[in-house]
Amino acid sequence: MLERTSEQRERAVTGRTSRRQLVENELLDRAAELFAERGFEGTTLADIAAAVGITRPSLYNYINSKDELLGMLVSGLTEAGVSDLAHLQAQDLRPSERLSRAVQTLTLRICAHPARFRLLDRSEYILPEPLKQRHRTAKRAILTSFIDIITRGVEAGEFWPGDERMSALSIIGSLNWVAWWFRPDTPGADPAAVAEQFARMALRSVARSQRPDRATTSAAALAEIRADLEFLERRMGAADLL
Repeated sequence: MLERTSEQRERAVTGRTSRRQLVENELLDRAAELFAERGFEGTTLADIAAAVGITRPSLYNYINSKDELLGMLVSGLTEAGVSDLAHLQAQDLRPSERLSRAVQTLTLRICAHPARFRLLDRSEYILPEPLKQRHRTAKRAILTSFIDIITRGVEAGEFWPGDERMSALSIIGSLNWVAWWFRPDTPGADPAAVAEQFARMALRSVARSQRPDRATTSAAALAEIRADLEFLERRMGAADLL
């Protein structure tokens, strides 16, 4: 009997947690839309409560201020992205597989909540200074992770040597634009398909050509050799500075 009571309590706790997560998700989505429409200063907690369909006193069961909502956005978007990439870095994966999974993971996160990403992308200035620093630190960490993945791919001979930072910025920039055109409520919207296509595009942008055209085989080979030498020169130069 005691065991059964324990199970019932566990289900009750899980139910309350799920309910809270659902309401918090709704709060974040509605708040992001209102901030984008009316501005941060022009949006009140009463507006957010009304958009969600709860009373203002009930709202305080979930948040205490608009700044707290912004903190939840940063934590659930950019900082969560850093955590996702750190998890991938800890796995034993080839660079191409790691890049593919990194792109898919971030794309799926953006597709799930595009309005939130648009708000942070367009309105970073509204963040209080501590949150702004957290957001920027997380963005730099994401960029560093992509640069590391691409650099390891070059070292493994999977990726074309070049400016790894530029390649990483190009890939991240293309992912950020997903928030501006993807609409999850559109009939037939398929986040998984979008994520897979962006992963293929990212890989094609950095991968070495496997079977170059015969007419340009020599030129392609020379280009790869020059790129390899430039990469080695950069690495040797960096080593000399240590």
